[in-house]
Amino acid sequence: MRDLIRNELGEITASARDLSDTVRETIRPRSSGGTASASGLMDPVRFKRFLIALLKILIAIELISALEKGTEGKGWGQFGFDLVVAGVLYLLWDRITKLISEKKEETARKMKEEEHSIRLWDALTFSLLWSDEIYKDIPADRRRLVVITFTLIAIGLVAAFLGLGGGLMPLVISGTLVLAAVNLLAWVVSSEREEKETLQTELKLAHDVQVSLMPTSCPPIVGFEISGQSLAAREVGGDHFDYGFLGEKGGLFGISVFDVSGKGLHAAMSAVFTSGAFVSEARRSDSPAQILSRMNSSVHRYSQRGHFVAFLLAAIDPERKVMTFTNAGQMKPLLRSSSGTAWLDAAGVTFPLGMMESTRYAERTVPLHPGDVLILLTDGLTEAMNTTMESYGDERFSRFVGRLAVTNMSASQIVEAITNDIRVFVGGAPQHDDMTMVVAKVL
Repeated sequence: MRDLIRNELGEITASARDLSDTVRETIRPRSSGGTASASGLMDPVRFKRFLIALLKILIAIELISALEKGTEGKGWGQFGFDLVVAGVLYLLWDRITKLISEKKEETARKMKEEEHSIRLWDALTFSLLWSDEIYKDIPADRRRLVVITFTLIAIGLVAAFLGLGGGLMPLVISGTLVLAAVNLLAWVVSSEREEKETLQTELKLAHDVQVSLMPTSCPPIVGFEISGQSLAAREVGGDHFDYGFLGEKGGLFGISVFDVSGKGLHAAMSAVFTSGAFVSEARRSDSPAQILSRMNSSVHRYSQRGHFVAFLLAAIDPERKVMTFTNAGQMKPLLRSSSGTAWLDAAGVTFPLGMMESTRYAERTVPLHPGDVLILLTDGLTEAMNTTMESYGDERFSRFVGRLAVTNMSASQIVEAITNDIRVFVGGAPQHDDMTMVVAKVL
């Protein structure tokens, strides 16, 4: 018991010392040109420790007061009642603390699901014990308001405990402060929700723009069947695919698959820029090497330093049944033919677009035969990871494509089969990267 009391007193003293340091840091005059400390009263961990210590101090004061009354012969009933209440509160707190390790991950997952109802007990344990984690999701400019909220609640509890005034006055004072705190907290939460909804709307618009630039169907190509798909890891991503006829004559059919470095809105906007540059250059030439060489200069000039575009462009000649491609840092195309499955190496340099302004790319031509399947893809497919952080891998991808009965499958069915196999492998793990693929089957 002595050790317990000593530990509690030590924790209260440390919390009071933290509070004292925090107040001094907050009210200390700022130096010329300086900024306010990012810690101070906005530190959720220190502030939570103080509130818990304050509650313990109030309980200790009540117990000591009841003990004094008992020793003065005024009765031990109040002391016994207070002791039972304090014991129940301590046991309840101890029980809740032990439940953290069991409930934390489960409750956090539930609260992320928009339409999932949260039990009162889960919400109570989360708000009481994990407030430091809640603070991490609140922007820095709003944290002081949240701390003020809890300060008002603390003052209200102290007012009720000390019994300021007479009659109903303590209840009125504490109720007013708590109501003000609840209203302030509700305003902070509603503002955060409004900003989040605005951001989601903007991301939805960006997603719609990006998707609108990718083909929903393929024009009829004599002797070929083509199907493509792009799955973004977030609302918007950096992967993109496109196809259409190249050059002024339009004799060659081009298929492009590219991956912009990075993720999110910035990558999506870069993908839109790259898509526009490709469409412009594809009208001027039917040579994959010339198109990518010209695009490289534009990407290098306008993109931020350190941001590149991995781009694979294949030009199919439907009459001659040949495919000419240039690879600028993208995944190698995979060819499934009668002789087996093989990754196709590119000719010349394979630097991503934008890495070096003077890069000039080369081409490689590969013959195609009826029954062949050509797959152009980004690394999000082969690098998809399961719950044990194991990657799907190039070998697994090649083996699966080699086992497919492609003779009786359409290009879209091949895309679906590959996607389903990767989903089964990944299981419940989240998608870490965009996944894009285009399948061309020779009829």
